[in-house]
Amino acid sequence: MTRAANEAWANPSSLHEPGRKAKQVVEDAREKLADLIHAEPSEIIFTGGGTEACNFALFGAVQALRDKGRHLVVSLIEHPAVKSGAKALEAQGWSVTWIRPNADGVVEAASVKSALRPDTVFCAIMAANNEVGAVQPVQEIGALLREKGVLFFCDMTQALGKLPVNLSQTPVDLAAFVGHKIGGPKGAGALYIRKGLRLEAYVRGGGQERGLRGGTENVPGIAGFGAAAVYWKEHGEEERARLQILRDALQSVLLERIPGLKINALKGPRLPNTLHVTFPGARSDVLVMALDLRGVSASAGSACASGSVKPSEVLLAMGRSPEEAMSSLRFSLGFGNTSEEIPALAEILAQVYAVARSG
Repeated sequence: MTRAANEAWANPSSLHEPGRKAKQVVEDAREKLADLIHAEPSEIIFTGGGTEACNFALFGAVQALRDKGRHLVVSLIEHPAVKSGAKALEAQGWSVTWIRPNADGVVEAASVKSALRPDTVFCAIMAANNEVGAVQPVQEIGALLREKGVLFFCDMTQALGKLPVNLSQTPVDLAAFVGHKIGGPKGAGALYIRKGLRLEAYVRGGGQERGLRGGTENVPGIAGFGAAAVYWKEHGEEERARLQILRDALQSVLLERIPGLKINALKGPRLPNTLHVTFPGARSDVLVMALDLRGVSASAGSACASGSVKPSEVLLAMGRSPEEAMSSLRFSLGFGNTSEEIPALAEILAQVYAVARSG
């Protein structure tokens, strides 16, 4: 990113030599991301982040399909970037069927099938949930939707790196990605658009990104996104295995140290780095603040919920009570975490939970 900022400082749309150099940085990063997700570089549009990519997929697709039908199918565990957009369309007269997951946070293909109507044109099911880590049956759902001729958008921002992604063998029409979920910078996202698919332009301007997303590209951010993609292409398999070992170790020691805990999404497939735990009798916001004072960073609900203290909509959709939803935390393991940290974290959690319950 520093090299791109210093050496590729020009506008990538300019025809002069500095502009061509910046353009090459963008195209190199596009090729690197395409290589990671097994797509064609021409199928990738860079955006200003994951939320923009999700909004682009939703609004760009439904506007292009508005004459074919006005019914959408969306799961209740989608990221706010998708749910809020679908609610906005609902307010504009589109019909939305909201699908509940099962108790482990998995949206079953049978539920999707039963929600389809003759006028269904769009379905949004994420690849992996950003709160509980539940992995969705994307292959099965995609095959069903392709057979029915329904456009399939899959928010893959949480899955990238944490799961192998091969869009050449996955029946997905649109997929959103973001750099900061894989160690890249914030403010750099991407939307995969299957070759041949037509979308309405989302940001209109100078015709950048195939005329679909106007505005001068964030060259340093895109360069960082590409560098992160290369890392996961080379080290993804070993890093996923390492993170799962850490996650399972933390899960085991917590269950041993603190009786009565409930691990959410335990019986279904989960992301290897995510552990979501319900702490009965303790408020999640109290736990987060107490842990923060001890040097532990955990999350209550989505990190994109603007700090609001309310029950997790994902857990409520999974059938948890409001009390359970207000007593749950997510632990996300990443690059800097080591096995040596696990016992210390368990000790801190046991102490903090004991105080929170007594209070």
